[in-house]
Amino acid sequence: MSRHATDVQESVQECAPSPPLPADHVLDSGAVLFPGAFDQHGCPLIVFPVDRQAKLSSELSKAEVVDFINYFLCLHNKKQEKESLVSVVADLRHASLPTIRFITETLLLLELHKRTVHSVYIVQPKKKDAVKLLLKLLPPSKSNTASLKKVLLKEIPELSNYIDRSQLTAPLGGYLIYCHRSWVAFIKEIDAFVSEFLSVVQRLPTCISTLHALSKLPLPSTFTELQHFCCTNEAKFQQLRSELGLDKLLRHCENVVDNLRYPEKEPCYQAMAGTALFSHTTFDMLQNHSRITAAVEKVELLWQQAFSKARLQLQVFQLREHSLQITEQIKTLLQEKLQPYKIEIAKDAAKAVMLVSEFKASIHTPAMALVRCAEDVIHTLAEILPFDGQTRDHWVLDLERLKEKLHSAVLFILQTLRAVSNYHNYYNKASSQHFVL
Repeated sequence: MSRHATDVQESVQECAPSPPLPADHVLDSGAVLFPGAFDQHGCPLIVFPVDRQAKLSSELSKAEVVDFINYFLCLHNKKQEKESLVSVVADLRHASLPTIRFITETLLLLELHKRTVHSVYIVQPKKKDAVKLLLKLLPPSKSNTASLKKVLLKEIPELSNYIDRSQLTAPLGGYLIYCHRSWVAFIKEIDAFVSEFLSVVQRLPTCISTLHALSKLPLPSTFTELQHFCCTNEAKFQQLRSELGLDKLLRHCENVVDNLRYPEKEPCYQAMAGTALFSHTTFDMLQNHSRITAAVEKVELLWQQAFSKARLQLQVFQLREHSLQITEQIKTLLQEKLQPYKIEIAKDAAKAVMLVSEFKASIHTPAMALVRCAEDVIHTLAEILPFDGQTRDHWVLDLERLKEKLHSAVLFILQTLRAVSNYHNYYNKASSQHFVL
């Protein structure tokens, strides 16, 4: 990959977690939650709500719940200097035996490859057979998962000894406001952006390589061919840019950032405002906006650099065409109006004024317009193609020579006519003063 491609890709390539977003039926079920709350150890909480426990064994698999927990723990740990473990909260007072088995076996599965759970806070079942099953399934202290801390509680209020009530929802004795529907909508919206972001990043090297290939194309030698060349490749670039999707991604990012700044605009943003996930997402999106903006500017710069020579050459061609038109117009004006023009010496002031007026209208005004056009061409050429002391193109020299010739000829005649007019004015003033005396 080229250096430019690497620079641009690295500028936008801090992406989302590697695991895929859990399936819709897992997110929508509400049977397992990651509400953005923490225990007193600072571990993010995983909650199995009482009112959704029946869905665990009927709608979800243990592997899906494990993937859910790993996904959001990965999302959380991206923002941490040190990797965190999760803590689990489950009110099992009235849980069925299949539910108890599902949750405990899920925890064991979660710990199978590496330690993931710091503490498990369980409000114990009321029925003896359920307590017996729970104790049987939970890992004994001598097992490989002994590091998992088990906190068995008899009543809900005891949870506040380990988890601040501000981190617990109402069913768990706290006052944390949590709307699962808004949480899911927020998660999906951010994930949709991340997916688009990754897709653009993956296409970026191809876009850069194509730009470099276009920049190496040989330039045509004629104005018409070069004009076609520039138009064709401009169209290719616009198509390339559209297929890359960087501009669309920037608009998407700006929309998300706007909603994060003004969460009251969207219900799911408003519901999430104030949570750790919302704060982390805001920080990430502001960084993403800067990266994407830089990438847009970089791609535009590469395009400008790739076709700077072609555009410069086309501009020189256009200036030459304009110059040739002006040259012909100057020649025509010189031949048809200036060369046949005979300076008439007026006999009186009125005639002198009329001759000046007629000359300015018929010759001087159009001539000076051509002079200004010629000067614009010469100055523009000097700006885009500074003179380096070498021989300049003949068309520039021709234009400068004819421009000076026209200007000098017109100025000479105008000065002569004005001198005659001034003579008559002074003569008349002098005569009137002599008459008064």
